[in-house]
Amino acid sequence: MPLRALVVDDTITYRKILSDVLKDMPDIELAGTAPSGSIALKKIASEQIHVVFLDVHMPDMDGVETLKHIKKDFHQVSVVMVSGISTRSADTTIEALQLGAVDFIRKPDSPDAAANLAHLKADIQSVLRLINIKQLTSSRHSPAVAPLPLQTGQAPKVALKPNAPISVQTAPAANLPRTFGVVAIGVSTGGPEALSRLIPAFKGPLSVPILCVQHMPPMFTKSLADSLAKKSKFQVVEAVEDEVVRPGVMYIAPGGHHMVVRSKDGKIVIGINDSPPENSCRPSVDVLFRSIATTYGDRGILSAILTGMGNDGCNGVRTMKRKGCYSITQAEQSCVVYGMPRAVDEAGLSDKSMPLESIAGEIESLIQYGRR
Repeated sequence: MPLRALVVDDTITYRKILSDVLKDMPDIELAGTAPSGSIALKKIASEQIHVVFLDVHMPDMDGVETLKHIKKDFHQVSVVMVSGISTRSADTTIEALQLGAVDFIRKPDSPDAAANLAHLKADIQSVLRLINIKQLTSSRHSPAVAPLPLQTGQAPKVALKPNAPISVQTAPAANLPRTFGVVAIGVSTGGPEALSRLIPAFKGPLSVPILCVQHMPPMFTKSLADSLAKKSKFQVVEAVEDEVVRPGVMYIAPGGHHMVVRSKDGKIVIGINDSPPENSCRPSVDVLFRSIATTYGDRGILSAILTGMGNDGCNGVRTMKRKGCYSITQAEQSCVVYGMPRAVDEAGLSDKSMPLESIAGEIESLIQYGRR
């Protein structure tokens, strides 16, 4: 059965553009459109809808309020936010992702109409792969749920093998640090929601810095940092070039750019660069983690790989392990997509796999008391 989609936007132009793209794609069916959140909710209640493409800003009921109703009353429906490129749109999109929107796509703004359509189609195909992977993951725990179809001829980025055992090995004790000088976090799909639960759970500032890569385009990481800072008990910032890394502060890589750390004049500072993407990602977790291995290798590294598609971060954890790293991975059941953690688990690089709600306490204990 094709995936049935509802397009919700108060602007008729964007409703038509998005609808036309969906009509030309296989394995997805345009179930209808709605000019407002309230009308969308009525259509979801009366029709079979699998995914809603939801505009961020609408006059009568904005995207966030509509999302809250959908999550409450139609929790099986996946919601994809459709965002503009303004700061206001980025802030609202981050809020929606933290509330459980599965992903977001940006409204194209190129003067080239053909390029805009190609951009939208690529974004939608990526979202459909994600929804399919989520359904496959859910079906492993609930056999009655059938996976939704992929786009014809396309495979998911992560091969999920329902009955394959996961081998989690522990590095030799001699290679594990007993004290730590930095926390390194890598996260992707489902990250804003995961970080909005993880970071506020810390009881206070840590005695070491936190360095984080969340896969995101420009503008959105600043909104993510600001949102986390408001909810947390310590400073959270989007990192900038040559900024001195300080204990008790969380630094998030700016969207669209790699973040590294390096020694300069006896201090550790942030570096931002536009080197080519790695693992199809910029920022890349691997890029950050390699620099952490070089800069913090003799101080002890504590890493956490959270929910996300793909395997970015796996090679970085392997590199940090050679210098002294204790690796935590988010357990499958609490992941939106068990891709990045799984890559580390199956490589035998995870020292502890645990649910998201337990990770903050584990990190605080390790930082305060060391590995006992």
